[in-house]
Amino acid sequence: MRYFITEDERKRTGSTAFIEFQKGRFDGECWHIDSICMDEDKFYELHLRRLFSMTLPQFDYYGITQVSGEEFKRVVEASADFSDNNDVAACIGELKEWIGEAEDEDILFTICGM
Repeated sequence: MRYFITEDERKRTGSTAFIEFQKGRFDGECWHIDSICMDEDKFYELHLRRLFSMTLPQFDYYGITQVSGEEFKRVVEASADFSDNNDVAACIGELKEWIGEAEDEDILFTICGM
């Protein structure tokens, strides 16, 4: 992965300064073994906070945000021409690949903020 690291890789850094992406609904726990994570600096550099705030009205940088299939479609569409930054679209493409075939699920994934 170019934009994300696995939970195992995050754990080895010894840091919790990461945004975590969990598959499905939030179950009250963080740092799942099948989660992917993004360093907060990279999240900032890619302007993902702005993208998610524009497309996910409930987005909470410091909290938990559950994202439905319909909501994620809005994120994907907006990322295609977001700030003329190809990295944003590529990053969201990587997220979409991680989600896999679950696109029809009620809650596709959860963003665990800072």
